[in-house]
Amino acid sequence: MSNAWSRKVLVLAFTAVCLIAIAQEKPQGPNTDPGRGATTDPERGITSVSREAVKGRLPRHFASLVNSEQRIEIYLIQTQFRDQISKLKQELAKLESKQMQDIEAVLTTDQREKLFNFRNSSRKKRATDSGVGDGRTPKKATNDSPGPASSAKNQTSSTSNQ
Repeated sequence: MSNAWSRKVLVLAFTAVCLIAIAQEKPQGPNTDPGRGATTDPERGITSVSREAVKGRLPRHFASLVNSEQRIEIYLIQTQFRDQISKLKQELAKLESKQMQDIEAVLTTDQREKLFNFRNSSRKKRATDSGVGDGRTPKKATNDSPGPASSAKNQTSSTSNQ
């Protein structure tokens, strides 16, 4: 009985290895560049080398809609915009920081000290809440009852939306 079972497992393993090897073979079609071994798509300017190098993440709900060619095109588009978006995010962070400095400049010295204390107590509370281990994950903060520290943050987001 075990001999028949072993034989079936070996045949199944051999078949799986053969299928994987076939799937990994590179196509050798008429669009192959003999110098580099990369296929090209003249309409879109996509090569198999760029296909292998490109990685990304599809936007929500796209996975079930697009085929493999469209998926690659989307990844290439994301690659084209990635650097520009990164620079803009850095610029946005600088602007938000400058905005908060300007907002804090409006406060009196006593108000700044209170704000500093609020922020420190909030940081300490978060540190102790996340450090307590009873097997559960810490709860996320809600905006039901914003304190002074979060109201300054809310001012930042409300002014940036205007």
